[in-house]
Amino acid sequence: MLAVASLCLAACSGSGDGKDGKGGMKRPPQLVAAQTVAMEDFAPTLLALGTVTPSQSVAVRPRADGEIVGIAFREGANVRAGQLLFRLDARQAQANVQQARAGLASAIAAEIQARAEYSRAQALVGKGFISAAVVDQRRAAADAARAQIDAARGQVKAAETQLSFLTVTAPISGRTGELGFRLGANVRQGDATALVTINQLSPIHVRFLVPAANVQQARLLLANSGGAVVARDRQSGEVLATGRLVFLDNNIDPGNGGVAARAEFRNEGDVLWPGAIVDVEFPLGRATPHIALPEGAVQTGRDAPFVWAVSAGGNGPDGKAPAGKGGGGKVQMRDVVVAGRLGGKVYLASGLKPGEKVVVDALARLRDGDAVRLKGPGKPQMAASPDRAPAGSAG
Repeated sequence: MLAVASLCLAACSGSGDGKDGKGGMKRPPQLVAAQTVAMEDFAPTLLALGTVTPSQSVAVRPRADGEIVGIAFREGANVRAGQLLFRLDARQAQANVQQARAGLASAIAAEIQARAEYSRAQALVGKGFISAAVVDQRRAAADAARAQIDAARGQVKAAETQLSFLTVTAPISGRTGELGFRLGANVRQGDATALVTINQLSPIHVRFLVPAANVQQARLLLANSGGAVVARDRQSGEVLATGRLVFLDNNIDPGNGGVAARAEFRNEGDVLWPGAIVDVEFPLGRATPHIALPEGAVQTGRDAPFVWAVSAGGNGPDGKAPAGKGGGGKVQMRDVVVAGRLGGKVYLASGLKPGEKVVVDALARLRDGDAVRLKGPGKPQMAASPDRAPAGSAG
């Protein structure tokens, strides 16, 4: 029994392969997948949340009081500018027009008579039958009759204009909304409720904010025909439409620290709908080569983003990887500078060089200096991607 105990003590006190230099158990090499670093062209891109708004929106209201006697469109339908929408009861307005036209005819007849009397007075004054004062009176009467014609014509135009207000047409082309009044309703000029609202959907606009740090880049883009602004579906990331930047406000909003911007899209097929929230992205400069990595390979550190870089080294005593494996070495925590994120990739400004290897899975189990074994060819199991950069940030 003493001999067995001695052997056990000797085994426990030894510094074999199961111990590290500090008396703790050695961590076995971790099996990870790695990717060789390569360069890809990348342009710093602004990512922002945008709100779809119609390029024009008009609340159609009556310009005269009356009863709705006709509706010439279906609510929710597309209409053209100038198309008939509503007809109001026009009987009283038509009577007013007729009365005004009759007044004009009467004024014309009175002017003809006054002008004839003035002409006769001019002929008689030379023969001494009437005085010059009578001629002056006849001339004044003729001029007054002419003025009455002008006044009567103005009354006719006013009556015709009032009559035209009883026929309501579309001021713009677009899609109509819900009706505010139905057939038979009496409407007035001061009604708060519109007859109907028309939104122009083609072209359509998307409003978003440009961070103050990117205003100068956005100005250059605006000066260069607006660039290529992309609107994406927030859920699927699908490209809905491609347009251009058309507006940049003239001041920075102190409330949100950004500048209001607007992009215009042709909106074929009405894929963009007013009120919808979409992701907006557009390049802030020319594309240049950057280190490209999957988003899951870049971790968020306390001071800076970092990756796990794999140093050269083998797994076996001869320095070579075992058969069927992809090699190995040790991992090192490497701080990196992120230039931007786009399409599930992170583009680095510095921190790595082409040809180096970076761990792309099993990231949570690693410690600085750990030995690793690399998986062979095949699709690695990616780590969960970190949160994306805040909307509107090129970095």
